[in-house]
This record gives sequence, C-alpha cells and structure tokens, in this order.
Amino acid sequence: MAEPLHAQALRAPEAAAVKVGGLPTRTKALYGLGNIGNQLFRDAPMMLLLFYLTSIIGIAPAIAGAAIFVPKVFVGALSDFAVGIVSDRNLHRFRRRNWLLVGAALAPVAMIATFFVPLAGTLGQVAYVIATFSFYMLTFASFSVPFLAHFSEISEDPQERTVLMAWKHAWTGAGLLLGSALTPWLIYRMGGDRLAYVAGAAFLGVVSSISLVTAWAAVRKVAVSEAGSDKLTLRVLLGTLAFRPFRILCLSAICMTVAAGTCSAALAFFITYAMGRADALVQLGILVAIAGGVVLVASPFWVWVAKRVGKRNAYVLGALGHVATLLVWSNAGSGPGSIWVTYVCSGFVGLFNSGWGLIALSLLTDAMAASRQASGRDTAGAFAAIWSMLEKAGIALGGTLVVSAILTLGGFDSAAAKQHLGQSAEAVTAIRYAFGYVPAALMAMAALIIWRFVPHSSPEDAA
Repeated sequence: MAEPLHAQALRAPEAAAVKVGGLPTRTKALYGLGNIGNQLFRDAPMMLLLFYLTSIIGIAPAIAGAAIFVPKVFVGALSDFAVGIVSDRNLHRFRRRNWLLVGAALAPVAMIATFFVPLAGTLGQVAYVIATFSFYMLTFASFSVPFLAHFSEISEDPQERTVLMAWKHAWTGAGLLLGSALTPWLIYRMGGDRLAYVAGAAFLGVVSSISLVTAWAAVRKVAVSEAGSDKLTLRVLLGTLAFRPFRILCLSAICMTVAAGTCSAALAFFITYAMGRADALVQLGILVAIAGGVVLVASPFWVWVAKRVGKRNAYVLGALGHVATLLVWSNAGSGPGSIWVTYVCSGFVGLFNSGWGLIALSLLTDAMAASRQASGRDTAGAFAAIWSMLEKAGIALGGTLVVSAILTLGGFDSAAAKQHLGQSAEAVTAIRYAFGYVPAALMAMAALIIWRFVPHSSPEDAA
C-alpha cells in the first residue's frame, strides 16, 4: 500500500534535505540561549501575574483573568500576524534574526510597565493592565515569531534541527530557573509587596535583553536558506493550516498549551492554599528550580529516546508521563507535610515536559522545511506566527480564563487572600482540579492526537 501523502510530507525533510548547516556546537548553544528571553516572557504572566493581581493588588479572579486574557489572545494574535507579515516580506532587507535586537530593546520597558500597577480604583487598574499588557504582547511577538522561524532557515538538515531544538529546550530550563525559581525568591526576600514584584519584573526584562542579543550575535554571520518568500496575507497564513502535518501539530499544541497555562497559573495557589505554606514564593522557586534543572540536562536523553523509538512515540511517552505525575502530585502532594512528594513530582514534571516539548518543536521545524521544499517558498514566518498565536492563546486561556473560572466556581475569596487568610474547602478542591485533573485530561488528549495522526518514524528518521 502506498504511503499516505501526509506521511510523505512529514518525512520529506529526511528524504530530500540538503545539509547547509554543519553549525558549530557553540553557535547552536548560543542561538538556543535566546529561548531564555522567550521563556521569561511566556512564564512571567503565567506564573506570577494572575497571583499578583488577585493576592497582592486584590482584583477578583474573574476580572483579573479577563484583563490578562483579552490582550494576550487578541493583541497577541494581531501582533504575531503583523510581525510575521513584516519579517516574511522583508527577508532580504531586514534579516529575521535582526528582530531579536528589536525585542531586546523593548523587553525591560514591557516587563516593568506590566507589573507597575498603580494604586487606584479597580476600573483604573484594569484599564492599566489591559494597556500595558497589550504592549507586552507586542514586544513578545517582535522576537518570538522571528526566533522560532529562524530555526528552520539556519539548517535544512532534520538531524541538526533536532539538536538545535535540544539546545533550545535545554535553555528552557535556564529560563525556568531564572524566571520562575530565582525571581519568586527575590520577590519574597524583598518583602513580597507591589514594589518587590516590579523589581522582579525589571530583573526579568534585563535578562531577556541579554539572552536575545546573545542569540543574535551567535547567528549574525550564518548563511540562511534563500528560498523565496510569499507575501504573508491572512489567506497565506490560514493556508498553512491546509498542510496536514502542521494542522495536526496545532491541534495537539492547543491541548498542551491550555494544560500548561492552567497548571502553571494554579501552582502558586496550590502551594499557598492546598499545601498551606506561608512561604509560597520560596517553595515556588524551589519547585521550579528542580523542574528547570531537570529540563536543563534532560534534552540529550530525549534525543536518544527519539532515535530509539521515533519522534511520535517519544512525544507520547513524555505526555503520558506528565499526566501521571500531575495526578499523583495533586493528590499525594497536598497538605503541609507533603513537601518531599512535591519535590520529587516537580523533578518528574521537568523530565517529561522536556520530552514532549522538544519533540513538538522538532516536528514543527520538520513541517516548515517540508512545506518549503514542496513549494519552493519560505513561509516559515507564517508557520511561526500561527504556532506562536496558538501557544500564547492556549496559555492565556488556561492561565487566565480556565483557572479564574475554576477558582470562581469554587468560591475563591480575593479579599481574604489579600489579608493572608485561608480559603474554604470548596475553593481548595477547585485549586486542586485547576492544578492537576484538568491539565492532565488535556495532556492526555494531546498525546492521543499525536499517537493517532502522526506517522511513526523509523529510528534513523527520528533523529
């Protein structure tokens, strides 16, 4: 029986790629380091902003969630589309890598402004959050879309792209350590008040700038694919979804990003109220440090796994391992005496997150390259724009609307939280669902999509 067309498309890079890379290890490592900035901009609102607005500023969960969600989805989508248009149309005049310098210049301003919420009435605070977070999302798009698209342009060798993604994902661990481990600890040490959060945001902005400039410098002289580029219109952008391998990846990414956003946003609430820890920010830092440290070193292991069992199977193993860990953690990890259970579970989350995250990005760059080879046109910006839109929208949906809706249904009391009082048993149960059960169900759906619709690759192709 003839191999299905979509399976041929997924294999196209392996079958026909011309190796233009041969990139030095130093170049791969330093370009991947740019993902620290990407990770910090992704995680700051997901891990800290909703908790900050509800528990420090005192805005009700539903209102705070909506104030974050609207800019993140609508402004984020328009910004990704705009940056994709400009970067694809001006490849020969303004190389895609130069957008990293734009992002580096804007990053500190966007970070500080978002957390510098004025002491005003709720209406004024909400308006401020919407305005500054809109600028935040524009800044994020200015470097996140070109950064991702450029991976498919600096190498046409699928094996090398997997290694590039391994470096990118390894630096995800460093981003977690800096943004979601060190920064909460710094905020706690500075008093955990409004100005402490602003100082933490300033630190994240400076680190983001440094990582983006480093990535730009690493590839500033690297030759890129010279395939022609289509003018990116809404029709071309949506046309990428007609490419079946990419459409499958997008469906799984929606499930995964909503799950990741929900779980991450609920973590601070889980530590504070389900575990009953007064030192929630310190414990948040420790837990993320454990997960980030594992992510930092686990990428080579998943490259090896993909070689042995194929990319599809490696993704499923990572996703289902993550599901099992969340279910154990949300049950056995609640209560003040269960801290060591949470530490172990955090390590396993890092291990399994590294697996499905790395493989998803490797499959994405394969789809970009397959489309470019089939059409002779470089629309990597279109692929990256849609992927970035879905990722940001999914995280926003999970980290704001889903979490805030679950907390609201459970009766979470923002006024009590601002006064450092406990929550009802119903609210604590809702937090456990937001942290464990709901994300686990969504991750299982993502694994099922990849298992059912992505063709199995041989060990040679999987690398």
